[in-house]
Amino acid sequence: MSSLVQALAVIAITLLAIYIFIQRTKVVISLRKRAQMEKDMAKEREATADILNLSKEVIGASDTEQEMSFLPQFVKYAQRTLKATGSAVLQAGDDGLFYGCAVAGIFPPLRSVTPQVKQQLMAHEKKHTEMFKRMKASFTCTDIEELCREKGFAFFYNTTPIWFPEDFGQEAPRILIAPIKIASRIVGCIIITSKDDFDSHRLTESDGRYLIRLAEIASLTLEVLTVFKERQEYKDQLQSAREDGMMQVSTGIIHNIGNAITVAKLSVIELQEKISHKREERPETLIIDEMLPVLREKIADGSIGEFLKEDEIGSQYINIFSELMAHRETSLDEATEQLKSLSDKLFHISEIIELQQRFVGELGTENMTQLGTVIESAIKIFEETFNKRGIKIITDVDPATPEVLIDSSMMTQVIMNILKNSVEAIDIENDKSKSYEVNIKLASREIEGAPMLEIFIGDNGPGMTPEIKEKIFNFGYSTKGGGPSRGFGLHSCMDTIKKYNGKILVDTELKKGTSFKIYIPASNGV
Repeated sequence: MSSLVQALAVIAITLLAIYIFIQRTKVVISLRKRAQMEKDMAKEREATADILNLSKEVIGASDTEQEMSFLPQFVKYAQRTLKATGSAVLQAGDDGLFYGCAVAGIFPPLRSVTPQVKQQLMAHEKKHTEMFKRMKASFTCTDIEELCREKGFAFFYNTTPIWFPEDFGQEAPRILIAPIKIASRIVGCIIITSKDDFDSHRLTESDGRYLIRLAEIASLTLEVLTVFKERQEYKDQLQSAREDGMMQVSTGIIHNIGNAITVAKLSVIELQEKISHKREERPETLIIDEMLPVLREKIADGSIGEFLKEDEIGSQYINIFSELMAHRETSLDEATEQLKSLSDKLFHISEIIELQQRFVGELGTENMTQLGTVIESAIKIFEETFNKRGIKIITDVDPATPEVLIDSSMMTQVIMNILKNSVEAIDIENDKSKSYEVNIKLASREIEGAPMLEIFIGDNGPGMTPEIKEKIFNFGYSTKGGGPSRGFGLHSCMDTIKKYNGKILVDTELKKGTSFKIYIPASNGV
């Protein structure tokens, strides 16, 4: 009985020892796995930081360099961090094919060339990259998707993909391939190679898993660069649109100054014609040179009464005097009216110039402003344009509306942009049977319980279709064709209004006209 107990005790102790050994082994394995995970995470963090630094350099480059400089730098980094012999990166085209982008290290050509050319390309990375950029690969995005479907990458050892040249494996017996994706769409492909020499790092499948992480980081970076580029383009186009808007305002001002000067010149010419008659043609010349000497002579010989009453010519002197003086009075009235018109035009030119100076001087400056003044400025600038086209301006501006804190120059540009659109639409329709008019109103309103100032600008032009109405505020949309600054005017207007927590609405009907309503919070200056 005791021997049985002893045997059981030995078995129990043995099992306990085995259990303890297994548990300790599990702990050691767990610690090793954890250490490896921490090592891998540290490696990935380092790679992320390195690639982000690459992206910073790219962002700092010019627009043309941005597009092509990240992937070449990335492929060099991938080769260096994986201690590979060579690497290459390709970009996916819209046709689903791959096109060469850059080569790093000693990378065999991806197409068949003579041995001499191959050696030259493998010895000169820069020359190889120049040739590689002109190359179209024989494999597609679908091929790479299928090849890497199982693991996310493909690893070849002493074999090569069917699309590669037969002698590729002689120089690169170990090959890793991984796609570069943005939102599940393949945008590129990276190929890493190594030799199988004892003094070279030999690529393995574990390197493939790391390559996937590098490709994922590159994908995120490319996406960020794409967004950055789009935002930069948006910013540049918006700035261009604003500058174009300012140029249009300046052009409109100069155009209206030119119109006013033309009218003033015509007034001066007509006035000159009235006062620059030949001396013998002037009424006062007839009186001074011919009629007064006769009267003096008749007074001297005492026959003045008889001359004025009975003489055939003398009896007409009084009527002639009356007619000549009446003609002179009419001429003076006409000249006075023309002088007043000339003075008004010169004053209008002065006003427009002053508005232009204020427009430029106050640009980018916010002050407490009465919107009625802004509206009047925009109308004055456009007045000659409306008059030339026979467009009637009808205004109803409430002077009691409160001041608001705005950039008056930018708000003037908003109103002018809408007025310009009205004029252009009317020019296109050009219905001779129609009396065109533009209504401009300013009033206080209460919208959803909040005090607002409403600027109404409406015309009776051609109107818009529902499809156009939905797009007119879209960035870059224009009904007048393409151009570097086309399609940003109304979008810029909307941005300016939103800056002051306002909103802009449009209502339109074909053949009836279009109206815009701009709402600015009345309390934004408080």
